[in-house]
Amino acid sequence: MRVHPAQAAYADLGLPDGIPSLAEFNAAAAAARLAHLDGRRLSFVAALPSCPAIAYERRIAERGEIPLRAGDAHDAWNARAWLAFPRTKSALNAIHAAAGVAATANARGRERDAATLLDESGVIAACVDPTFVARWRARAWRAAFGIPAEALRQTLAVAVVGHGLLARLERPFPGLTAKALLLALDPATLPEGAAARRQALDAAAAARLADRGRGLAPADLLPLPLAAVAEWDPAQRGDRRFDDRSVFRPR
Repeated sequence: MRVHPAQAAYADLGLPDGIPSLAEFNAAAAAARLAHLDGRRLSFVAALPSCPAIAYERRIAERGEIPLRAGDAHDAWNARAWLAFPRTKSALNAIHAAAGVAATANARGRERDAATLLDESGVIAACVDPTFVARWRARAWRAAFGIPAEALRQTLAVAVVGHGLLARLERPFPGLTAKALLLALDPATLPEGAAARRQALDAAAAARLADRGRGLAPADLLPLPLAAVAEWDPAQRGDRRFDDRSVFRPR
């Protein structure tokens, strides 16, 4: 498996490269004591040939069974996301299961829309610098993200949780853009070590999504072109990357 720098948070899950088998995922789940937020154990099961989205979510919520399609890279990254960020994934699942089907074109209300964006294309972003956040919200990309790499690491901690986005990172392109759940968490307070850091971000994101994401809407999620983070830019263009207005669009 080709490893993108944004996939580094998943390197220590005890899984083989490529697409692990169902048995390998379940061995990792057992070792990690994978569970819902309320302590109910979770496992991976073979997916049915066809399953509506809400039935898929309710199977996870009610039976603790996460369906996987054999040999499917998208589903394999979903399983990795459950192992790496179990609290966040459980909180997202609770939003779907509680909301159910809505009378909208896509059968989802705004909480489920936001949860879907996070689940598929989301990142967790920890930052307490009001100037940086204001620049980000204003789409002043160069002013916000064009600072030296070490200064950015001190200002912003970001982790990819969206499994669709993780799958796309195997063949990244400059315009690849995430939806960010912003957390009022100081990166300087995060522990050292990939696993401990991941767990801290996972707990903070789950707390933000508590009470089944009440009030959360797609507009609350900030767009983040992944190339804004210099080491995540597949073309490694340095400061010139901000000249591409098809990626770094003004507000």
